Amino acid sequence: MGNESQSLLNLKFRGRKRWRRLLTVVVFVLFVACLLRSQIISGDIYYVMETVQNDYDTLDEVMQTVAPNWRGLRQKDTQNMSALGRRLFLGDVSGSPQYDRNFTILVWKHGPNIEKRLIMRFGNRRWDPFRECSVSNCRLTYDSSELNTADAVLFHLHRTPDRKSLPDPKGPRPANQRWVFLTDENPFHTFTLGSASTRMKDYNGLFNWSMTYRMDSDVPVPSGRTLPLTSAENKRRRKAKAKAKAKTKLAAIMVSNCGGRNKRWEYVKELRKHMPVDVYGACGNLRCEGHFAKDCPGLNDYKFYLAFENGNCREYITEKAWWNAYHKGAVPVIMGAPPQDCARLLPPKSYIHVSDFASPASLARYLLYLNASSEYRNFFNWKNNFEVVNEHGYFQSPVYHYCRLCEALNYNDPAPKVYSKLEDYWNSDRDCNGPVI
Repeated sequence: MGNESQSLLNLKFRGRKRWRRLLTVVVFVLFVACLLRSQIISGDIYYVMETVQNDYDTLDEVMQTVAPNWRGLRQKDTQNMSALGRRLFLGDVSGSPQYDRNFTILVWKHGPNIEKRLIMRFGNRRWDPFRECSVSNCRLTYDSSELNTADAVLFHLHRTPDRKSLPDPKGPRPANQRWVFLTDENPFHTFTLGSASTRMKDYNGLFNWSMTYRMDSDVPVPSGRTLPLTSAENKRRRKAKAKAKAKTKLAAIMVSNCGGRNKRWEYVKELRKHMPVDVYGACGNLRCEGHFAKDCPGLNDYKFYLAFENGNCREYITEKAWWNAYHKGAVPVIMGAPPQDCARLLPPKSYIHVSDFASPASLARYLLYLNASSEYRNFFNWKNNFEVVNEHGYFQSPVYHYCRLCEALNYNDPAPKVYSKLEDYWNSDRDCNGPVI
């Protein structure tokens, strides 16, 4: 009995020892995982991508899990989206267009003035605005005499000086006619300097639909979008994967307006004290031909592009990120939309945000670190599962404003709607933040 008892004690001891070893291994693995996800080096946050960067099968399994809601949207976010918004950002193609009728879209007063972008794409060709549209039952007119019969009337707020320049809202108007306000600018710059006294509340009770870059617009018209790849496209890209052109320069920015509520130019000047940054445009000494009409090929050589907007406002991401960074194979360094919006709109782990750093010096140390590290390549892993599309109309890229309005007429809820308190929807005090330094 003594030997048997001793044997049992030894077995229990060895069992406990194995459990301790297992527990130690689990704790160590969790510690290493946390450390890899966010290493703190000299007070700077260094983001380290997954170690499975070359294990595409594992990465695919992860993406299959997160793809349905990779944007991280909450229920209340999707509830505020129009049917068109859900199609564009969630891939929800349920619902049928109303092909039993045609629609007329009237652009109020400024149709010819905005053709350069919305029709010509800053080129020499006139594009059919509905050619690449999912619906083809709309016609565009600039003829104000069709006000009483048009299905939608589009008002470009940046070119609208005041409420008096709009039609009389008490005049004859079809019951189902939508008055739509359009702005591609952030709330700081919705109106021109000539209408500085104008406020959104001046238009209360007039508009039925919003047409902005935001996901919660009745007619979303973002400058670009991130789209998940289909499985077939995913496989095709992997087979045809070409080696990216080596970048020979560190960082650049193209700025013609040296101002900005977020003090972006002050940030750039401080950043240049700690790292080289080439500045194109009126604020620097490097020039590129054209503005929106002709691309700047010099930007192709940079690893990082400073996508610094003129205001740090909700979801405000322009061609600076979509074209000057992603289109040219650079990593965008974002100042503009807050980090939580970038996570919803931009490819996962593809960008750097200035608000994650305590100072321009801190950001500079991180960029210089990445420049000398293989970790830089991790910022392009997203290309295995996503694509970026430019939709702003600059440099002859596609633009879909009129198409989107036509799609909204087909897909959106036809129930009556009016913005009675516009500043509850579009407000610089609520939707924009101050400088990061």
